[in-house]
Amino acid sequence: MAGTTYKCQSCGAYLNFDPESQKWKCPFCGSIFAENDVMGDKPAQENAEGEAQSAYEGAYESTAEETSAQQSEGKQVIYRCQSCGSEIMTDETTVATHCYYCHSPVVLQGKLTDDMRPHKVLPFTISKEQAVQAFMQWAKSKKYVPSNFFLESEVQKMNGVYYPHYVTSCTMDGAFSGEGTRSETMTRGDYIITNTHHFRVRREGSVRFQNVMRPALQKANRKLSDGIHPFPLKDAKPFADAYLSGFLAERKDIEESSVHRDVESEVAGYIQPMLTANHGYQSCRGSTATQLRDIQSDYVLLPTWVLTYPNPKDADDPYYFAMNGCTGEICGKLPIDNKKLFRKAALIAAVAFAVCALASYFLF
Repeated sequence: MAGTTYKCQSCGAYLNFDPESQKWKCPFCGSIFAENDVMGDKPAQENAEGEAQSAYEGAYESTAEETSAQQSEGKQVIYRCQSCGSEIMTDETTVATHCYYCHSPVVLQGKLTDDMRPHKVLPFTISKEQAVQAFMQWAKSKKYVPSNFFLESEVQKMNGVYYPHYVTSCTMDGAFSGEGTRSETMTRGDYIITNTHHFRVRREGSVRFQNVMRPALQKANRKLSDGIHPFPLKDAKPFADAYLSGFLAERKDIEESSVHRDVESEVAGYIQPMLTANHGYQSCRGSTATQLRDIQSDYVLLPTWVLTYPNPKDADDPYYFAMNGCTGEICGKLPIDNKKLFRKAALIAAVAFAVCALASYFLF
């Protein structure tokens, strides 16, 4: 499998995309390259202080001629690192990773065929250092988490991953047909008379839905994925694999048609409440017919910091966390320190008992 590593013209080392500067940075000599430097036109390199340096030609080096696709047993793929020559095995959905030996970032070009190439990518804006700091602050703010649970050395193992999503826009036409009623009651002598008026109700409308998101990867954790929404999709850029340099990335393995069915089911559930709201009747019953049209999905890679934290009590049941790579929103299940919870409950019970005892002393 052919791999591509974006190279620094100054020292020949690899380049990583830097979320803070939104440029490509060499971790060894500190040289910085802008988008045009890496992806075309007339590149001009600048050093860490921003001074202009020599022209940069050939932003990346490809090994397409040096390597050939190799499929191992099962769903694993082998590629050869262009920096050290090591063979690395990855999942079939992985499109960007690191060499386990020399740590060079590699984009697996053979997996980005036309049908698998994303339309857009939303670059990271939160660096790993910022993500680790934000995560530690978030964990420490939780009152009933064991005080010694989170070790920064473990949190440092979090990875930045671009996960594939479908971002869908569509129009849903709806037509509600039913019966509304209004009743009025009056008294005549010994009789109570209720008059009920029946009305035929017909309502129609069209609703345009934007940015309905669905994961495009089967192994994605849907709860974690949905828990860190929304993403600033307006900042998404046309896809270029250079944005993947220095991060992990996965490609889609879910068909767009199946996502469309799921989206249609979701948005259809919003139509009837919209068409029957503020109807003015005492009761209104009926059915809604819907028709989906103008549906269009963009295949987008979204940035996520992910952490698998070991469970000290059960090694087979680790804790999973995700952080939005742009907003910093965090989602994950935390352990509970039962001793802290018991002490808190005991304190509340003691205070409540003391208040009741004091009140009874003065009142009785």
